[in-house]
Amino acid sequence: MAIDANGLNHFALTVSDLERSKHFYTQVMGFQSLLDVEGLALITGYGVLVGLHAAPPSSNGEVIFDPGRIGLDHLALTATVDSLAELSRELDAKGVPNNGVQQDELTKASYICMYDPDGIPWEFYAMPS
Repeated sequence: MAIDANGLNHFALTVSDLERSKHFYTQVMGFQSLLDVEGLALITGYGVLVGLHAAPPSSNGEVIFDPGRIGLDHLALTATVDSLAELSRELDAKGVPNNGVQQDELTKASYICMYDPDGIPWEFYAMPS
């Protein structure tokens, strides 16, 4: 089968507190709000559409994100090496858990790993030139 695709269009995340996550993604991560309907917020940024879905009430917030389980491990956005140090300072100032600027031993890229309110890891990843 030949698939004619040229990039990521969108993804969706189930979150424990929709308003908290919407605030995080728009105010910390810089996404723009597109649409709010009951149980769903659509946001956009960095060339991708993201759906934030409220977890069903039956979950009671008991299920937490675990990158060691089958499924999503983390998400990464392309960054520039020059932007990472300032980004690390901004994340620290906003109280966002992150690992500071680190080096990927395999690819030699520089990156920062940070976590959304549900513990979903995001990277800002800068490949060497």
